[in-house]
Amino acid sequence: MEPALNSSERIDPEQSISSNYSASDSCEVGTSDEIVQTVELSDSDIMKMIELGMHDVNTRRDHSRINQTDGQPKDQNENRGGSAMEQNGNGKMPNRDSGIDSPSCSGEVEGFPNDESGYGRKNATTLECLSDMGAQRKGNNMKIKEQKRESTQDEEDDDSDMEDVSSEEHEAVEILKLEHLDTTKISMPEKLLNIANELLQTEEAYVKRLHLLDQVFCSRLTEAGIPSDVTTGIFSNISSIYCFHEQFLLPELKIRITREWNTNPRIGDILQKLAPFMKMYGEYVKNFDRAMDLVNTWTQRSASFKGTVQSIQKEEICGNLTLQHHMLEPVQRIPRYELLLKDYLKKLSDDSPDRKDAERSLELISTAANHSNAAIRKMEKMHKLLEVYERLGGEVDIVNPANELIKEGHIQKLSAKNGTAQDRYLFLFNSMMLYCVPKLRLMGQKFSVREKISIAGMQVQAVVKPNILHTFTITAKQRTLELEARTEEEMNDWIQVIRATVEQHKQSREHWN
Repeated sequence: MEPALNSSERIDPEQSISSNYSASDSCEVGTSDEIVQTVELSDSDIMKMIELGMHDVNTRRDHSRINQTDGQPKDQNENRGGSAMEQNGNGKMPNRDSGIDSPSCSGEVEGFPNDESGYGRKNATTLECLSDMGAQRKGNNMKIKEQKRESTQDEEDDDSDMEDVSSEEHEAVEILKLEHLDTTKISMPEKLLNIANELLQTEEAYVKRLHLLDQVFCSRLTEAGIPSDVTTGIFSNISSIYCFHEQFLLPELKIRITREWNTNPRIGDILQKLAPFMKMYGEYVKNFDRAMDLVNTWTQRSASFKGTVQSIQKEEICGNLTLQHHMLEPVQRIPRYELLLKDYLKKLSDDSPDRKDAERSLELISTAANHSNAAIRKMEKMHKLLEVYERLGGEVDIVNPANELIKEGHIQKLSAKNGTAQDRYLFLFNSMMLYCVPKLRLMGQKFSVREKISIAGMQVQAVVKPNILHTFTITAKQRTLELEARTEEEMNDWIQVIRATVEQHKQSREHWN
């Protein structure tokens, strides 16, 4: 690896460029015989020079020229340059910095105007003078050249040297990374404390949400004259849940983690003791669907209900979130306890005194989490139904917990009169299919319902037509549709999904009958 120049050896690029030289001036480098030599550098040569520390040479590309002005008489520069620019035996000019021979040429150098905007070169880049690096830099370069002349390695050896440099740099980077990891390494007790702190912080935020539901939404709706059976139907046993977390679980976690952790670093015993009380979440989760229905119904029916809810939702404490969003918080909280406990147990040693309590806590909380996860999936389905309801412009009331969106997508309907294809859209639910016509809207795609088709008794099959590919028919009590898919795969997918939905609907009806 060749030595890089330190800051004292670098030459200011502005000192190496003379604005007094015209584009046709050539740099004369030679002995007393005034031999004029010019050297063309290929792109690979330039890259070699940059890699070996020659990037301080401000070689103007895009036909720009380098003129040397180091403050010394011209004849001195020429004498020094002549010894460095001597030709080798095969008629090439040895490049002392890169170790690569460049073809030599003689005669007048073709001149190009300077381009101040870039350094790219199109036809030829002329190295007019290497002596512009200054006396000290030339001395270093001459030493490098002498070392290379003594070496018997060829161009492949030079490449391997460069690979060694790259390998050394890579190893240095890896060492730095390891040192960084060592300095930021967290011990296992610290990781356990971090999990405990996360549990405490999320618990504090959760208690605030419970306060919002019980002490703000529920209380204000009661004050607004909403019947008690409605508020109870919406908020269920939220008061009991709020009391449990605010008066029992949160205070014990705060004392343990902020005051006693150094002498008693454990949370499993607290959770194991209080986990049985989380069974009260079962009542809230079971009532969740009914609570969502009541909110939707009373928002449409009662101006007082709607105004009170909207007023609270605008307050800062609500965080620009809806009542339904905050009502989902208790359903989501139990699965979060489960995730934190699993992470805690992974980092807890087998012989830890908190091991048994933590494992028992996880068993109790996982049971409650299963019910919560089911409620979350139902909530996600409800959100999807609400989204489709808006896209349909409220034409069909599909927002019902019993409804489930199975599949949707564009399709082509073949006209019975002339066989032309018309753009249509299908929404397949577990009990019906909505056959829709797309409507042009500036803000989002909207659809108009053309037909509501029952799943009961529906049949679907592929149709072979000589001039139209990927066609299939849907036959139901309401009507028959001849449709065309874009691909065979899309057609088969629609057929399989519709058949499976019809079969599932049939089995459900038989079960209830």
